Parts: sequence; structure tokens; C-alpha cells
Amino acid sequence: MFDAAGLVGPLPEGSLFALLAEHGERIVRDEDFAECYSERMGRPSIAPSLLAKILLLEYRCGLSDEAAMESLEWDLRWKAALGLAVDHRSFHPTTLTKFRARLLLHGKERLALENTLRLAEELGMLDAPAEQIVDSTPMLGAAATQDTVRLVRHGVKKVIDAVAAVDAEAAAALDSGLEFDYRNPNVKPDCRWRIKAERERMLTRVAQDAERALAAVERAVGMLENEAIGDAHRLLRELIGQDFDVDEDGIPRLHRGTSSDRIISTVDPEMRHGHKSKHQRFDGYKLSAAASNTPEPLIVAVDVAPASEQDGPRAPALIDIQPPRRRPEVILGDTAYGNGPVRAALAERDVQVLAPLPETHIREGRLAKHDFQIDLDADTVTCPAGHSAPIRAMPSGQRWAVFARSACGDCQLKTRCLAPRSPVRKLRLAAEEQFLLAARQALDDPARVEHLRRTRPRIERLLGLLAHRYGARKSRYIGTRKARLQAAWTAALVNLNPIGHSLVAQTT
Repeated sequence: MFDAAGLVGPLPEGSLFALLAEHGERIVRDEDFAECYSERMGRPSIAPSLLAKILLLEYRCGLSDEAAMESLEWDLRWKAALGLAVDHRSFHPTTLTKFRARLLLHGKERLALENTLRLAEELGMLDAPAEQIVDSTPMLGAAATQDTVRLVRHGVKKVIDAVAAVDAEAAAALDSGLEFDYRNPNVKPDCRWRIKAERERMLTRVAQDAERALAAVERAVGMLENEAIGDAHRLLRELIGQDFDVDEDGIPRLHRGTSSDRIISTVDPEMRHGHKSKHQRFDGYKLSAAASNTPEPLIVAVDVAPASEQDGPRAPALIDIQPPRRRPEVILGDTAYGNGPVRAALAERDVQVLAPLPETHIREGRLAKHDFQIDLDADTVTCPAGHSAPIRAMPSGQRWAVFARSACGDCQLKTRCLAPRSPVRKLRLAAEEQFLLAARQALDDPARVEHLRRTRPRIERLLGLLAHRYGARKSRYIGTRKARLQAAWTAALVNLNPIGHSLVAQTT
């Protein structure tokens, strides 16, 4: 009588609700979380498999923890999908917060994604793929970005609060010794900010006030030994260092330029500025993914890094987090994955790269490096005119090929080859030149180029689902680890769509 499944009737075919109701025990099981709980200590807990299914539904429906608990209380689809009675009461929203913390504490943030891949292997959808496709997409941060004044003021406030938690009198003395009021760090000091000279003077005063706070904490005996105070002190020191230079008089002055690794929020210090293209900037993280090149492509690995990091260096991390049996022989990617260091790092893992080489600026009508024949076995370079030069290693470790003045002086290609006011041609070889040569040879094959052109865009659809349908475009949480958990569980949802169709096909 109180069975929700009997009251609600058949769930929508192909939906996550129907999939969890019929095959939920194959997706997440209580034994998957055995390491997260103690049999002899603590109170009886809610079944972790139930919480995992609730988390999947929460991400699928784009709900907050509070809204998810409301749906669990009143939505019959949720009760039917989870096998609950109609009168089953929901839990407090913090139950999900604690569950995610438990997953992070025990290294289970990728569990749902790994379980979908295990299930895909059982269904024959993932047979040790020889190829994988890699790409990345922006993941906006959950915290608001702050300008220099608010960054420093919030940094000082964190120091004051950390000291107050240990010694209220010391915190009051620290606060009274500062020039500005830090009760509301979002409020900027009064200044005509549009006038450059006055703005820079005020920035200097703000930085000087922060230096006073740092010096006071450093002078207090044993204060920096407290973990919270030490963390706040290091953060404020870094905030000052990234935007100010101290002159000979010990006065911090705003320096020109912006560091690529600049902290942009004291709420989430791991967020960074990033660029998806030359004119498209975003703030937060960069979500990288690897997908199988199978008839039904599946996301096999995800990783989240600060937005300032480049795409290419994330490829080795995507390989490392996969079990050996599932690692690919070849990865396909765009130009970001085609440079020498990335190819060398993947070669150490016995993985080849099929990706375009980064383009270099070449003046029209001039001879480029790829017009020369490089023979690493013979340590020679031959120019288009047929002249050869030995490859020599410099004390710095760089390798150069310098053509003789006699060879270049009367050469018919001199005007196309030599730079202005240069008597000879010099060619610098990259440390990973052998991998670049192999890449050029592979890209000379029209069949492989066509395979790359047709195959690489397959991951873009999966990233689109990840970012837009399942809400991974914006991080729900503060910090890289929590953002990585969100990415992994939403990637599991992407995989469950084709897996669900396969399960339905097997049962019909």
C-alpha cells in the first residue's frame, strides 16, 4: 500500500529514475564504501548506496542539497527510483555534505565514475580501448573574484580572525594597531579611485597596513605555530607578493603586469584566471577529460586543475589515474597536446600522440624549420639546397645546427632562408625533437590526418553534456578536490545514458 513504485506506475523509460530503480544495485553498492565506515564504532548510518544514488539524482536535476532533500520528501519519482516507501522522510541536507566529505577523506571521489566503467566492461562496451580522445573545458569557480584592495583586506581579516580564535586580546590589539577598519573587508577605503595617482597611493597604504599585520604576527612568540594563523599569514604574504614590490625604503609599491598564477579570491584561493582562447577569459578551473574511442564513447577519466594551467600537461595526469589495463596506446587531441614536452611525457607512459603540431609564425616566402631534413641518428641537418651541418650540443644543453658561411654565402635560397643581417642559418633543435619528427611523419599520412579530423570532435559532445546538461560548467564547491568530485560524478551521469540504453536492450 505504501510502495511508491506501485503508486507512481512505470517510470519514464530511459530516464535516470528508471535506471536506478531497475539496476541501481549494479551502479553503486554498500560494499563499495566499506572502507569509509567502521563496523564497531559510531552510530548506525544511512546506507551509503542510498546517499550515492541521491547524489546522482541531485546532480542530474541540478538541485542544491536542500532542494534534493525536498525532492526526496515529496517527489514520487525519487522514492520509486530509490525503492522507498511513500511515507519515507528525507534527511537533513548536511547528510550529503558529510557524505561528500567522507568520500574525499577516503579517496572515493571517483567511485561512481569507476563503477560505470566497470559496468560498461561487463556489458562489452569498453574493451581495453587502443585509442582515447582528450580535451578540456572551462569550469567556473564558485567564489566571486576580488580586486587587489578587497583581496588584501580579506587577507588581513583572515589573519585577525585566526588570531581571535586563539587569543581575543591579541586580536583586539592587532586590530587597533592597523590604519583601516576590517569589520567589513568588502568596503573599500574612501578614495577617488578613478584618479590614477590617488588610487596608487591608496593601494600602497592598504599594502602597508597588511605588512603591519604580518609583522605583528611574526613578532608574537609562538603565534605562527598555530596552523590556522600560519595559513592566514602565508596567504596574506602571497597576496602582497603577487601585486606589490617593496622598494629600498621598505614601502610596497604596486608593480606593473599580472602574474598568470595570481590568486583571485580569498574565499577560494585555488581559483585562477584562465583563457579558453585569445579573447575568451574565465575564472575558476579547467576540467580535462579522456574519452574512449568506442562505438559508444564513454568518459574514462576526468581531472580538474586551476584555470591558469595549460591543457597539454594535464594529459599525463589523465593517463595516470586510469588502471593499467585501461590505458590507451594512442591519444587524440588538438594542438595543445601536440608540443614536444607533452609527447615526451606520454612516451614515458608508452602512449603515442596523434595531434597537430603547434603552429609557429613564419613569414610568407621564408623557409621554416620543417623544410630542413633532420637526421638525429647521423647528427646532421640538411637544408633544402643540399648543404649539411652537424648537430652540436652547447654547454647549456641546447642543440644547434649552424651552417657554414661558405655554404650560405652564394646559395640561391639565401634570401628565403637567412634572417636580415644574418650571414648564416642557425637551427635550434628541441629537447624532444625525435618526438616532433615522428609526429610530422605521422601527419604526412592523409589517412591518419582524416582519422584525427573525424574522431577528435567526438569528445566535444560529451564535454557539452558534462558542462550544460549536468551542470559541470560551474563548480558547486570551494577548492579543487571538491570540484574534481563534482566532475567525476557528473561524468558518471554522462556514461549512464548509453549504459542505460544497453541494459534496456538486453532486457527486452
